[in-house]
Amino acid sequence: MLISRFFKGRFKYSRNQKILQKRNGVALILALTSLMFMVYIATEVTKDSAIEFVVNSKEMTRLKAYYAARNSMQIALLRIKLFQQASQLPLPEAYASQLDLIWKFPFAWPLPIPGDLNSVDKEMMQNVTKESLMDATYTHTIEDEGSKIDLNDLASPSKTLREVTRKQVLNIFEQKVNSDDDFRSKYQNENMEDLVGRIYDWMSDSTTALQGGDKRQAFSELGQGYPPNRGFRTVEELRLVPGMNEDFYQLLAPRVTIYGMKAINPNSASKDVLMSLDPGIGEEAVTEALARREDPEKGGPFKGKGDECLKDFKSFVETKGARLSPEFDKIPMVCDKVFNFKIIATGVYGGGQFALQKNIVAYVVDISKAAAQVKTFLDKEKLEENPQTPAPNPNPTPNPAAGPGSSPPKQEPLPKGAPRVVYWTEY
Repeated sequence: MLISRFFKGRFKYSRNQKILQKRNGVALILALTSLMFMVYIATEVTKDSAIEFVVNSKEMTRLKAYYAARNSMQIALLRIKLFQQASQLPLPEAYASQLDLIWKFPFAWPLPIPGDLNSVDKEMMQNVTKESLMDATYTHTIEDEGSKIDLNDLASPSKTLREVTRKQVLNIFEQKVNSDDDFRSKYQNENMEDLVGRIYDWMSDSTTALQGGDKRQAFSELGQGYPPNRGFRTVEELRLVPGMNEDFYQLLAPRVTIYGMKAINPNSASKDVLMSLDPGIGEEAVTEALARREDPEKGGPFKGKGDECLKDFKSFVETKGARLSPEFDKIPMVCDKVFNFKIIATGVYGGGQFALQKNIVAYVVDISKAAAQVKTFLDKEKLEENPQTPAPNPNPTPNPAAGPGSSPPKQEPLPKGAPRVVYWTEY
């Protein structure tokens, strides 16, 4: 008994026992500290993983929206190619007048289901949409870009195009002054000739301004490199022209382009563009012209090649009260099919606040036809300057062996591949 009590006392009050108790407290602190570090690391890893997941999912959403827009653009280019090919076919006039629907008709994916569609067709369209690998939505619009006023024609090698374009731009401002009281009160004393002259100076390779003097003085605030002495690359560059304010830009922007057909197409030009052709054309005459080209019973689209197109349009608007000036006969017009287009493709992926949209804008231009149009005016001007020069024959001499039942001459084949895109931007 005494021995057991002795050992118990020794163990109870032993210094080793106290050291062991102190070490137990340190171990607890170390355990808690380690646990805190592990919780912190786990929290940071979870946070980083969540951020990485959000970033990658956003990038995936952006890619899907972008490629949806690219897919929409490819379909739009295919529609334009089909239109170009169909336009070369010898179709009856009743069918040929409907070809514009190939590019005009709106397009969207998934295909919109009409409300009056029967249940079987609705189910079939829904199944097709579900089976598709495209889980994003996209749309595109194709607009006629060639029938606007081409600003770059202000510096065209053709004198006719230069003069006609200058008068059309001035007519836009003149008609706005005459029809808008607020605009007239602000800008009736503004010299629009100077503004149009500075637009020309932007493109001219001469250091002398159109209105006289050194043109670089007017552009000095823009710094070195201005004016660039080249054609406009985008319509937005108009904002940099000295004297161009926001009111003037908003007035010109929907009416002008830098990808024109070097002529006005009365069958596709907008009301504002047709109004700018001549101060005496009148809104009523233009409204009647728009109604005629859309209604076969009223005459349908204007017809004719070259000057015949101009004569057809001129005779019609004059019967509707237009009082045209003699300069109207110099306006270049074409009644052929549209060959310059603006495409706006949009892709959307996701829904609600997580949806992401990408847009692509492209311009399709038939450069060969635009160059041929300019050459036509240059040939006419040379003939006017030197009447003894033999006039070029636009139509080749027909084959003497060809009879009334012979096939029409072959048209120039279309270039292989997709239509030519001269401008592409994404945002």
